[in-house]
Amino acid sequence: MLRVAKKYILAFPKNKEEEILELMKKDWSFEFIDKKEAKEESLKEIQNLDYIISSLDFVITYLSPLGKKQPLLEKIKNPKIMVEKKEIDGFEKEESLKAIIDKVIKAEKELKILEKDQKDKEKTLKELEWFGSLSFVPQTTQYAFSAVLKIEKQKQESFKKLCFDQGIHLKEINPGIYSIVGLKEKKETILKQAEVLPYNFSLPPLQEKEMISEQIKENKEKEELIKKELWEIARNLNEIKVFYDILCLKKRQAEFKKRSLANRFLNYIVFFAPEEEKKEFENKLPADVKIVETGLEKNEFPPVYIENNKVVEPFQSVTNIFGLPGHKEIDPTPYLAFFFILFFGICITDAGYGLILALLTGLPLLIFKERFKQNKLLKLLFYGGISTFIVGVLFGSYFGVSPEKLHLSFMKNLKVIDPIENTILFMGIAFFLGYLQICFSQIVKIIKSKKQKEKDEFLSGLVWLSFYLFSGIYMLSLVFAGLKTIGLAGLLVFLAGLFIVESKGQKIFLRPLVGLIKVLQGLINTMSDILSYSRLMALGLGTGVIALIVNQIAFLLGGMIPYVGWILTAVILIGGHLFNLGINALGGFIHSARLQFVEFFPKFMEGGGRRLNPIGQELKYIKINN
Repeated sequence: MLRVAKKYILAFPKNKEEEILELMKKDWSFEFIDKKEAKEESLKEIQNLDYIISSLDFVITYLSPLGKKQPLLEKIKNPKIMVEKKEIDGFEKEESLKAIIDKVIKAEKELKILEKDQKDKEKTLKELEWFGSLSFVPQTTQYAFSAVLKIEKQKQESFKKLCFDQGIHLKEINPGIYSIVGLKEKKETILKQAEVLPYNFSLPPLQEKEMISEQIKENKEKEELIKKELWEIARNLNEIKVFYDILCLKKRQAEFKKRSLANRFLNYIVFFAPEEEKKEFENKLPADVKIVETGLEKNEFPPVYIENNKVVEPFQSVTNIFGLPGHKEIDPTPYLAFFFILFFGICITDAGYGLILALLTGLPLLIFKERFKQNKLLKLLFYGGISTFIVGVLFGSYFGVSPEKLHLSFMKNLKVIDPIENTILFMGIAFFLGYLQICFSQIVKIIKSKKQKEKDEFLSGLVWLSFYLFSGIYMLSLVFAGLKTIGLAGLLVFLAGLFIVESKGQKIFLRPLVGLIKVLQGLINTMSDILSYSRLMALGLGTGVIALIVNQIAFLLGGMIPYVGWILTAVILIGGHLFNLGINALGGFIHSARLQFVEFFPKFMEGGGRRLNPIGQELKYIKINN
């Protein structure tokens, strides 16, 4: 159901500000309206809190791999740290935790510098490897020169002979790398015969390597000390997380102060809120503090939110992808629920896959209620698993195997259609479901227009619905001949009605042309919409065919390997069917949602509703016991 938040003014004496701020710690669904000018101190406070919160977020992320690992099941079961309200109010470690933030940020910077320095030094050591165990620095003096040369293999013998003839001392220090020492006047003759390796160090290679190795060792020791300190800090990770959420509570209060207006005796603030929460909040206020409902300004639209019962609530995940309806429209969630979940099941069309999907999503919902009770998507996929199982039983597919091959007579009796053998019938079912939803869209249009008191829309929906119904009756006359007269008469009557309704409001001489164009456009759009439902058949067939192929490949390859072939068969079956389930569950969700967004919603909904945007943010790590 679509809910529209109302606009209120909260007025309170200045001496009651602290009590109001304390109430703001609760996670209210209040959207406070910004005032044009905010107090400078409030802005500075928020900026300071934002900086500390973002720093804390970095610290928590950075320390998480170092902290004590919570068992996975325990983490899922109890995702938040339980904290008493008195602990929040009397939190005394703020200053020490701020110091820890600075320490972690400083340590992270130091580790980055050390890491870069280590990489540079390791790169330098690799460069020095070219010079082997050379014990002097290659250089040119007044009378002699020394150098390190790289000589190609095919030139090495001739180069050695040249050095011998010129009286140059030559020594191989690495494969293809030679050190040479000779008189200065021989330098040009020798060096032009080979590639000179530049030496950019002040000490001989052996000493340079020893010095750099010692520096690397020192860096590693520093790194270990810093990491040890971080390990110690990580022991307080839960306290840091608590501090993070306490600052978020403070930010809520600061945001409230930023938006509150003041005069001589009273402060007041304007906000949107759900009526139920406003009443709960009002009951907690001091006696001399009042909340008054106020009207909207010109061109101001109230924010909206949707609420449904526990059965329909998971389908809000689909509506939220499209966007919220306008504040004068209706919530489409209850109307799409049946069709969406049925289409999802048809897209997968396998009872085995449905059972696996229901188990994979149902068990977490059952075992870890606290963790997943608000997870609408998981509940929706659980419904999808049940729908897929039912459709799979009716279509006779169990992991791509028919009930005939399983030799289970009761399953065979439940089978209604074989989608691969009866493809035309499957397509007909898809089109029929499309026809039903298009008809239903006009019913929703009628409900919406009645709520909004739009007579033209109400009449349009009624005439189109009647035309669709008599079109169905006329199609049935192909099987039941007696219905032909009724169907044809109804078609002609309501076709004329469509011309009248669709041309309403036009000048009298334009009505025939406008009516013809709009009716033709409506008929073409209707046929196009119904044809779009063929994707249900395509996806359903695709899932079944892939399942068959997985089975054939698994047993074919497994049969080719003696003794242990069954292991390969099992691996292919499990991996192949899980992949098929995953990819087709994704496709089923996307295409079932697309049919709602493109073929169903436009018949009665424009959308564009503004979502209620509560102040502050949800507590990330803690849960407060009041």
